[in-house]
Amino acid sequence: MYKVIYEPLAEDDLVEILVYYAEQSGFEFGESILERIKAHVDRLEFFPYRTLESPRVPESREFIIEKLPYKAFIYVNEDAKTVYVLRILHTSRNYP
Repeated sequence: MYKVIYEPLAEDDLVEILVYYAEQSGFEFGESILERIKAHVDRLEFFPYRTLESPRVPESREFIIEKLPYKAFIYVNEDAKTVYVLRILHTSRNYP
């Protein structure tokens, strides 16, 4: 099993997502979206390599969030058995 750590930029991304949906549809809805994203990403603790190698970010992987327009960029440190969540971005954004 791997440990999942959210890097500061990923935490900032989650706050932005929460604020966006809270402004659009209310805080409870924003909170539910945030919980869905985190629950999906946290499953990487069991299978971090079910992600795709990123063609855009060297040495990282991309993980599509099911049924939501978001993608997580992650780095897997095999020695430490840790998944670092680098960013969580809307799929329409060009990154990097």
